[in-house]
Amino acid sequence: MTSPVEVVSAYFASVASGDPQAVAALFAADAVLQNAVGTLTGADAIRRMYENGLAPGAMKPNPKRLVVDGENVAVEIDLIANGNAVALADFFTVRDGKIARLAIYSLTPTDGRLFDKVGVDPDAA
Repeated sequence: MTSPVEVVSAYFASVASGDPQAVAALFAADAVLQNAVGTLTGADAIRRMYENGLAPGAMKPNPKRLVVDGENVAVEIDLIANGNAVALADFFTVRDGKIARLAIYSLTPTDGRLFDKVGVDPDAA
């Protein structure tokens, strides 16, 4: 799996299957993830976030058409998170077959609150 489209597709499949280890394995060691709660730096911090908030059946992403520009991929997502509908936009940078950066934007202020429980690890600051 080397193309940005393959990596991003694997990301959504791993999120849908509720497999935090598979999600974390897609990130580069020095990756950055930004969401409504804050910024996580490094694969270990990102892995902890997914371990704390990703369970089988908890998140059902429905990504729309991927917009690809070289190593950059943008996509709107209709997400069901713990039974709640959330509209998101994800912006990926994929280098050497790994996610180097992921910015997750909530399309309404309320949507971001769904991620409060999977936010920044206080010990990572």
